[in-house]
Amino acid sequence: MKKLVALFSILATLMIVVSSCETKDPIVEKGTLQSATYNPATKSFTLTYSSGQTETVNAVVDDKTDPPTATATLKDGTVIYAGDATVAGAATIAKEINIVSQFVYDGMSLYYFWADEVKNKKPTVADVNPENYFYKILNSTDTQHGWSWITDDVNALLADFSGKSLSFGYNIGFIIINNVVYAYIKYVYDNTPAAKAGLKRLDLIGKLNGQLISTEQRGTYTYVSDKDMNLLYGNSRVSFSIYKFSDNNIILDKEVSITPDESEKDPVLYENIYTVGDKKVGYLFYTNFYDNFNYRLFEAFNKFKQAGITDLILDLRYNTGGSVSSAIYLSSLIAPRTAVENKSPFIVMNYNNFLNTSFDKWYDGATPADKYKYDRKDYLGTYSSNDKNPLEANLNLDKVYIIATGNSYSASELVTHCLKSYMNVVHIGSNTGGKYTASWTIHAYDKELGATVYDTNDLKTDEKTKLKKWAMQPIVAMYANKDSKSFNIPGYLSPDYNLEEGFGYIDRWTQLGDTKDVFLGQALYLISGNVSYLPVEPSSTRSIQTIRKEIVNRHDEAKPVIIDNIKLTADDFQKLILLRK
Repeated sequence: MKKLVALFSILATLMIVVSSCETKDPIVEKGTLQSATYNPATKSFTLTYSSGQTETVNAVVDDKTDPPTATATLKDGTVIYAGDATVAGAATIAKEINIVSQFVYDGMSLYYFWADEVKNKKPTVADVNPENYFYKILNSTDTQHGWSWITDDVNALLADFSGKSLSFGYNIGFIIINNVVYAYIKYVYDNTPAAKAGLKRLDLIGKLNGQLISTEQRGTYTYVSDKDMNLLYGNSRVSFSIYKFSDNNIILDKEVSITPDESEKDPVLYENIYTVGDKKVGYLFYTNFYDNFNYRLFEAFNKFKQAGITDLILDLRYNTGGSVSSAIYLSSLIAPRTAVENKSPFIVMNYNNFLNTSFDKWYDGATPADKYKYDRKDYLGTYSSNDKNPLEANLNLDKVYIIATGNSYSASELVTHCLKSYMNVVHIGSNTGGKYTASWTIHAYDKELGATVYDTNDLKTDEKTKLKKWAMQPIVAMYANKDSKSFNIPGYLSPDYNLEEGFGYIDRWTQLGDTKDVFLGQALYLISGNVSYLPVEPSSTRSIQTIRKEIVNRHDEAKPVIIDNIKLTADDFQKLILLRK
């Protein structure tokens, strides 16, 4: 009997323990996940549930991104994410695929030049950051060159393409002299904050808000610090200490404070006509291919034509590219008149296999009136209704002298390369930067902002809100001349006359248009045969170490050839989307 009592006692105790365990089950008591915070010191997330209970989970830190990110995946598939693994604070909780990351995949797998590589890289719930996901799926060559990018400010992107972005209105590079870093001004746009502050070419910015410009060592390269790049290219008022060259010294010139604005930047920065013997030489310094400034190209060339110039020097030494329509318009002002009158083929765009096949099939089956929409060729003599006929100012030349350097990219290279099919192009300078690819602006649903991925009627209001500000600028094509020849091998254009500006020394640079400029002098010598223009390298030298400039926004440094004359309709884009499925 005692044994039975003892047995019942043990069973009762077990039942109490089991019952107690059931009432304290953490799965029941936790409730739903309400919030998460990240701790960089412990590299962990603290999760808070509706019950008030908390839980700590370890994070996986990805040091390959900048800044590094932290993630943790829970048993139910929920992803916890911190966009900067160096900073403590609230974390993101994701239970489904980010809609912007999905847009990136859907757009890139359709339009990207290397779309076939993207097909098997679908986003997961862990791809919380669309920007990181975008760069993760890029082709290795694209990544190496920094050609494609994504933005969460589509309006700022388009403003930049039109020369109306927020800026100080200058173009700068960097040098180290006597262990001090200076930002040197290559040129200043008229009527911009920099111009109004009295800044000019060859001024040296030595201090920012009273502090020397700082650098960071990354691998084998020296970079200007992020902090100072943000000041030089930011959106806030900054005080500059301006220095200048004086004999062999650098002296303080003045202190200025300037605030960036959205003033227009006219890319026709300088023009002149030189009389050299019996020659009249037109000279044009052109900074960017902004299609809304084609009227300025017309004005300059009309002036050249009225003056009866015999030769043309086109200076693209710092021109990082821009719109294909501007490249065609400029070339139509230069090329032989008959080629422009006949609307001769100028550019061939090669897209991914799917797009090439679709466009060519549609072209073959289209009515004569609709063929232009699917034609992968662009033609001389074509222009928008906003511009004047380029034939009215066409110079009808058979030779042009083009100054192009390692700072000349995309549309600059396109003009140089494609004009060679119709005339003698004399390239003075150095190997070009190497951007033989072209891009579209891709928006999720707004056809006014670029190529689209979705039908606007298929998206919910909240989905449109999440996608509204995002756009991609991926490489969608490789351009070639009328004979379908590209320069992807070797990847740049080589000069006929290999020279460096100032023979490599900034203190020997000149003001724009000065005939003592190495590039301009070489061109004038080739045109006239007058040896007084021939640049001669000085025997004395001084050592000025140049440093590499970090690119804050990739498109600030080297714009792709922007295909801004897309002829496809919204219905055409929807047909492509359906065909791809």
